[in-house]
Amino acid sequence: MLLAGAAQLITISALLSAEPLAVTWWSLLLAIAPAPLAAAATLAPARLNLLAAVAGVVVMIAGIAGGILHIGLFFVPALVVLAVGTVKLWREQS
Repeated sequence: MLLAGAAQLITISALLSAEPLAVTWWSLLLAIAPAPLAAAATLAPARLNLLAAVAGVVVMIAGIAGGILHIGLFFVPALVVLAVGTVKLWREQS
């Protein structure tokens, strides 16, 4: 959750900097979604946290793919942690 929040703050800073990023779908996706989805995956009730974790992984993959040359790589550590957590959660529930 902390990695997603940190990368999200980096994206927001890049959007508001002196030489800002172009406001595209991937920059807005990475600026808005990762930390709330990671928080939902962490804090949601048991039946909803797997859904939130999968949604977080999908959002981060889409955002990283769109912004791979700009700022998307900052989200790779958060993506790895969230993906591993999702797999562990899925194994625990099955």
